[in-house]
Amino acid sequence: MKLKTLTLLFLITSPLLSKGVKIENAYIKYTSGTNSVVYFSIHNTTNTEKKLIQTKSNIADRVELFTMLPSDSGMKMIPIAEFPIPKNSTLQLSPKGYHIMLFGIKSPLKLKELIPFRLIFSDGTEIHTEIPVEVSPPNNKLGQKQETSTQNPKDTPTKNNTTTDLEEDDMPHFHPNGSPSEDHSEHDHTGNEVHEGHEHHNRADALAPAGIMNPHIHEKGKWMVDYRYMGMKMWGLQSGTRGQSDLGTLYFPYTDPTVSMPSGSLITSSPLGTTIPTISPNKYNYMSVPTDMVMEMNMVSAMTSISDKWMIMFMVPAIKNKMTMVSSNFDRAPMSSAGIGDVSFSTAYRLIKTEHQNFFTGMGLSLPTGSIDERDNMPMMGVQKVPYNMQPGSGTYSLLPQVSYNGNYKRISWGAQSQATLRIGKNDNNYRFGNRYEISGWASFLVHETMSFSLRVAKQRWLNLQGADATLDPKMDPQNDPYRQGGMRSDLLIGVNFLITKGYLQGVRFGFEYGKPFHQNLNGPQLGTRELINVFASFTF
Repeated sequence: MKLKTLTLLFLITSPLLSKGVKIENAYIKYTSGTNSVVYFSIHNTTNTEKKLIQTKSNIADRVELFTMLPSDSGMKMIPIAEFPIPKNSTLQLSPKGYHIMLFGIKSPLKLKELIPFRLIFSDGTEIHTEIPVEVSPPNNKLGQKQETSTQNPKDTPTKNNTTTDLEEDDMPHFHPNGSPSEDHSEHDHTGNEVHEGHEHHNRADALAPAGIMNPHIHEKGKWMVDYRYMGMKMWGLQSGTRGQSDLGTLYFPYTDPTVSMPSGSLITSSPLGTTIPTISPNKYNYMSVPTDMVMEMNMVSAMTSISDKWMIMFMVPAIKNKMTMVSSNFDRAPMSSAGIGDVSFSTAYRLIKTEHQNFFTGMGLSLPTGSIDERDNMPMMGVQKVPYNMQPGSGTYSLLPQVSYNGNYKRISWGAQSQATLRIGKNDNNYRFGNRYEISGWASFLVHETMSFSLRVAKQRWLNLQGADATLDPKMDPQNDPYRQGGMRSDLLIGVNFLITKGYLQGVRFGFEYGKPFHQNLNGPQLGTRELINVFASFTF
């Protein structure tokens, strides 16, 4: 009798398992935030309609059903009361249709972790399942339109009339208590970087290669701290596209276009008996020339979003330069300079955002915080002011316009960036550096969500100085000549990016890039660039 009673109580208190309903390709979208989203395919093989009315899990404070509905301003995400699954059909949850939101995740998500869920249907039956945490869908169908689904969102009862304009990128961190009229269609909530599509969240290639600082739109209230090292090794003098030897440069006569000396005589053997004196350029030889140089820049920047489309960034560079000089009497001497460079502020605006592409424009301002009066020992001259290219600062304000584009498709991502440094006025030493123009394009391949490889091509052009520092003698060293500072260079670089997804350093990104120029044309003699090394590490909080 007791056994029958216990059996009856067990049947009464235990949920009925839903037969004829199957869950496939389920996953929780991995995110470092407190909200996320759940997708899966649900197959109804019965001859009656099924309705999913509730989903329960201890992973979050709230687990709610949502769908997307069209509106005048785009697709709107709204909470609903049920997911209808017609008889003998499949309902596929997706970013553009039905999906399950997790609000208030209690502990950080871990990749591959299995989370228990209860799916409750209107007929009282349930499905108990464990759903893994993943970066991308188990198969590509989850990222496509619901071609096999028969859902009709217009016929689905909603919990209220609150609508929020959201795209796929926004779902993991959508706030359910946000303003009904707030437009989130362009908002990026990951807090790490600009993401081009939902599958691009928390991937190693979500950031550009180490030598590129791309704009980033973060979740409001979060900051990204970024460190970058950029090193450049230079050796071998070059003028135009041809190399020059050190001794040949020292003993080959040069001319000063700003000074001309008279030559000739009023009494010659000319048939006319007299000639008019001619003007010839003033010839000279350099007293010393550079043989090699290492330029290093360590940059620390902080950036945050002030709206769904605007971001601001503050950057402080520290400059360190080392050079070896050789004089006409064959003496070699080191030269160095170091200090804080020109601090900059910048802002970026996201003009276009689609599922797989973004387009930004931006503007910055560089402040003349770096020194232009550093001094060091010079061969045969003692302590002198170091050349223009050795000074940590520019001494002038500069405008920093920029446009950038990035996109992704499955394991491939790509991007392009164009930027300029436009000098404003002359500094206290009566000169300004020439404008600089740069363009770069890259492609990345995602080996794993934690690692990607990149290939980048970059081209830059910089102009001669305007004006001159009266204390720098252009005949002593070609680096002191304002007319021998310009040039152009094309570089080829390979890189690797990493993303840490576990442990105390979860969310940290870092990467490396190495490259060499494949073409240089210099207004020399100048040292040619031979190697480029870039490193970065970033963290969002």
